[in-house]
Amino acid sequence: MPTRAKGKPALGVYLTTSTGIRHGTGLFVLTLAGDRICAMTRFDDSVLPWFGLPRSLP
Repeated sequence: MPTRAKGKPALGVYLTTSTGIRHGTGLFVLTLAGDRICAMTRFDDSVLPWFGLPRSLP
């Protein structure tokens, strides 16, 4: 799910289980240089609520 972190584009990442529920696995923050990604920083799933993202999705 897309969001932003300190003005940078960020993504909440979810993995689907065998039951169909998607559990948050982390947040990726992208650092851009022009039209390219020059760095990617990953945070664990505990930060998802700080960015208005749920810990799991139905």
